Amino acid sequence: MKRTIMISILTLVMLVAFGLAGTQAKAETVKFTVTNHITKVEALPVPDVEGHVLLLVERRGVAVFKDGSAAAYHSKITADLTKYHGPAQGYSELTYPDGSKSMTKWQLTLKIPAGKKLATFKGKGHYIKGTGRFEGIKGTISFNGNYVTPYGKETKGDIVVNVTGTYKLPSK
Repeated sequence: MKRTIMISILTLVMLVAFGLAGTQAKAETVKFTVTNHITKVEALPVPDVEGHVLLLVERRGVAVFKDGSAAAYHSKITADLTKYHGPAQGYSELTYPDGSKSMTKWQLTLKIPAGKKLATFKGKGHYIKGTGRFEGIKGTISFNGNYVTPYGKETKGDIVVNVTGTYKLPSK
């Protein structure tokens, strides 16, 4: 009787262990470059120091993956900058040709390096939602980038962003 109970417990433990191991999704790593520009911007000056502004920004562009595939990029951002230095945060969505989407929430720090005229940035975030083949996505992103043109009457603040994402999808 004792042996039957021990075998039953051992069998249950093995089934649970192998069952869970069989349902764990493998982590995927993707690398892509996003080029985008500002499509909308609202700026509210803060009168405490020169050049302090709160921004609400929308950006659109294209993400191109290392394998050559692409997705439409759309981002909504808030920033608290003084002379183009400071924090920003936002949400970015990629829409793929098959209609699937992935969404991230992120934060970054923007600065203009000494001797340069245009800002650079570095940030990190995490996946918060997916649809279609990205339903249930979980994971993180890290990125860095730089402005190619300033935002103004003739240019729209074009930027290039290099992104690395690591994510898991639930097993089907």
